[in-house]
Amino acid sequence: MTKRIKKIELIDINLEFYEEIVISEVKEDVILEIKHVKQMLKICNEVFGGKKYVYISNRKNNYNVIPTVYFELKDVKQLLGIGIVSESYEALKIANFEKQFSPVPYNIFFSMKEAHAWAKTLLKKAGL
Repeated sequence: MTKRIKKIELIDINLEFYEEIVISEVKEDVILEIKHVKQMLKICNEVFGGKKYVYISNRKNNYNVIPTVYFELKDVKQLLGIGIVSESYEALKIANFEKQFSPVPYNIFFSMKEAHAWAKTLLKKAGL
């Protein structure tokens, strides 16, 4: 993975920024809502300066996502894809349900290495 360029710790979410990739880790028992997504989109836009990027969710903790948050992403042209990483069968099952709501490419992985390789292919397709 490329060198981390920035780390931002929010109340409910930690974000790590790499060149054209952001990795999030939502904290235990959080209910991920539209307000969280808007906050993350604003930060991503500031950090990436409007450039295209891939979002990877490292689902180490148990938390819930309100599936309608994905509707907030339909007009985000900079977001090339969403990757979900977890070793938990239950978390991956939930992520698979969420996938139907995503307006951008969405993939599920067992390891960060796999997710990063997928992100690189999306970036390459976009000419980055």
